[in-house]
Amino acid sequence: MKRIFLITSLLFMAIYSGAQTGSWKIKLNNKTVLTTSQESEITNTKKIKAAEWKKSGNLEILFTESEKDTWIRSFLFYDGNDNEILRKDSTDHTKIPLKELKRLFADKKEIIIYTTIAPADPRIAIRMRRVHLCTLKLP
Repeated sequence: MKRIFLITSLLFMAIYSGAQTGSWKIKLNNKTVLTTSQESEITNTKKIKAAEWKKSGNLEILFTESEKDTWIRSFLFYDGNDNEILRKDSTDHTKIPLKELKRLFADKKEIIIYTTIAPADPRIAIRMRRVHLCTLKLP
């Protein structure tokens, strides 16, 4: 019985460890701010110029999955105090008007963008983990 539990646990860990693989692109006003496939709070932190932040464009996130149709992806937007401000569920890309972001992050100095996944098959249970995509430092 313990052996079956161990094998099942290892199988789910192997599935989950590969689940957060892929690459992503963050665009601000149609200008690419970040393109990467590596999670890093240091290198994935970008300063936004006041001129870019004042424009009336969009923030766009494009996530390219390594394995299509396996996971349901969500994007989470947090402030610097780890408060969730905005969530976009069941998508691998999203486009948010800067006007909406400015309203939500009015007195904040950064936007931290994470992603999470859920299995497409609801019978599979996994431990949820936020993956840091990007931190945008606001003017």
